Amino acid sequence: MKTGVAYFQARDVRHVERDLDEMLDNHCNMIIHCYSELDMAFYNRAMEQIVKMSKDRKMEVYLDPWALGGIYGGESFSRFVAENLSARQVNNRGDSVPAACVNQPAFRAFHKSWIKRASELGADVCFWDEPHFYFNILDPKSWGTWSCLCEECKRKFKEIYNMEMPTERTEEVLKFREKSVIEFLEEACDEAKEKGMRNCVCVLPDEGGGIGKMSGTSSWENIARIPSIDIFGTDPYWILFGKKIEDFVPAQSSRVVELCKKYGKEPQAWVLAFIIPEGREEEVGKAVEMIYNEGIRNIAAWAFRGNEVIDIKCKNPEKVWEILGDAFKNAHKKARKEAKSQE
Repeated sequence: MKTGVAYFQARDVRHVERDLDEMLDNHCNMIIHCYSELDMAFYNRAMEQIVKMSKDRKMEVYLDPWALGGIYGGESFSRFVAENLSARQVNNRGDSVPAACVNQPAFRAFHKSWIKRASELGADVCFWDEPHFYFNILDPKSWGTWSCLCEECKRKFKEIYNMEMPTERTEEVLKFREKSVIEFLEEACDEAKEKGMRNCVCVLPDEGGGIGKMSGTSSWENIARIPSIDIFGTDPYWILFGKKIEDFVPAQSSRVVELCKKYGKEPQAWVLAFIIPEGREEEVGKAVEMIYNEGIRNIAAWAFRGNEVIDIKCKNPEKVWEILGDAFKNAHKKARKEAKSQE
């Protein structure tokens, strides 16, 4: 049984040490460390210590390219995007958007440098979190646009379909975007595998729906079948997406399990532990239980202590953290009981 949380709260190792011990007390045996472009530029020595401290506590260490190039999930800015304007995505209105394009060679090279550094830091797993073409999930007004029509995308599209890339989101465009994401992930996962790390991909929920089409990940199956992926999951954040927990979490988790059984992957699901309104804290525990009941034994939550250091924190982060710890404890108890009954 694996349980853990995402962590980005501190780079001062004195504070990190205390936080890691608190995670252990809250029944976490894995940790997803956010390793952003800022960390790459200025906090490498601290991150080396932080990864080592995590491993010294027998925690499995995932490294997350937090908002790297603006193509992954995360509340961080991209220096690469600011310094490499020609490698940015271009939307169907012709506007440059704040995200790199997965088809741009310069970004591919930069991405490989992140993988190399993750390996040097000692990561067990590369956590590819919500890879997507640009859209602002918090601004529905932006959902009418899509990316990318940069020169490299237009060149590759014409090479494949023998036609100019349209500004409408046609079936050919949807297939091209998905193919681009898959090829990018294949390259990244193969590179990480060669460096001795495992790969975990977390796709945005709502496969085939609006979120999937906007992100370029509308076919989970085409991603789950990538040979170098070891762990496959999603993050059914019911409140964020305006869904009922009893409908959304089990259905999304069940689909993950189905694909993982088919392609021999370890299933993973994420629990919402940010933006939880007052009075709904118990839903965090329910989500853990629902995910467990679907057969998933790798459960993570975003993020440590109810995301208390950031504006999208829970209304009562302390209570959420306590409920999450109890839910993790119960999941471990159930898993031990199941294992004993199978002996």
